[in-house]
Amino acid sequence: MKTKTKWWLFTAVAGAAAVGLSLDLRAQAEPPIQAMSAPLGLAAPGRVEPFGEEREVGARAPGLLVTVHVDENDRVVAGQVLAEIDRSELEAERTAALATIELREAERARLLHGARSQERQATKARLTAAQASLSLARKEHARIEPLVVNGVLTAADLDRAVERLDSATAQTSEAAKQLALIEAGARRDDLLIADAQIALAQTRVATIDAMIEKTYVRAPVAGTILRRHRRQGETVGTQPPTTLFVIGDLSRRMVRAEIDELDVARIHEGDRVEVVADAYPGDRFGGKITRVAQRVGGKTVTTERPPERQDRKVLDAMIELDPGAELPVGLRVDVFVVP
Repeated sequence: MKTKTKWWLFTAVAGAAAVGLSLDLRAQAEPPIQAMSAPLGLAAPGRVEPFGEEREVGARAPGLLVTVHVDENDRVVAGQVLAEIDRSELEAERTAALATIELREAERARLLHGARSQERQATKARLTAAQASLSLARKEHARIEPLVVNGVLTAADLDRAVERLDSATAQTSEAAKQLALIEAGARRDDLLIADAQIALAQTRVATIDAMIEKTYVRAPVAGTILRRHRRQGETVGTQPPTTLFVIGDLSRRMVRAEIDELDVARIHEGDRVEVVADAYPGDRFGGKITRVAQRVGGKTVTTERPPERQDRKVLDAMIELDPGAELPVGLRVDVFVVP
């Protein structure tokens, strides 16, 4: 009986040795199994963001906030007026600038059309009167000159006659020039000056309109008002800029995950992920990595866990959550990359 037992043990040991030798030979013959490119269990902290990131909307012109049209959670469209800044002074300047345009245009029209008929008639009448005075002065001079030569009149009488003749001649020449100027119409250079003055006034109105447009605070994109920082009656500035609203597109939710620098080679665009949050115990939200940053930077998401190191460098990865994952913006989550 003892002999059979020893033989069985010997056979078992020999067989085990043979099997071990066979497995060892197979292990040497087959190549090692390659590691997966995205192993299960890679985790990273993250924060929920709206699609396209949050947009801070500030004032483009300093002044008093006279109207606020929206509140938090209101949906807005791109270009919608969110608030208005006082523009009463600008509107007064615009009224004055428009009046200046009308004045310059009237001056140009006067140059182009010339004098009125009444002005033409008056100028012609002055010319006729001057010509009559000149004719009378000539006749008087002609009568006095021989009398002075004959000694009937003195030289002083001749001097007065010559003076009246010269005065009448000058008045006639001036009246003739005025009539010629009225009938000649506007000169080309005068019209160019008038056009330049009109263009300058129009530019002033356009400048004021641009300044007035800056008093309207408009939504840069469609989305939801996430935060409203200012109320009606507060003063806002541009140096530094005053943030009035924060807008985000909540039609889709994104997660900005911070991948540890030691794991950056293990994530790729298109990888599937699962997102969990302490506020939703037992729930898992699916998503997909849509973008991986090209620059490593500092951490911005803090988990407040004891082993966490704040001096580690991280790489941002943007994740688009599957439809229906309406997590609050700013919520801290954990991201797990799945095969």
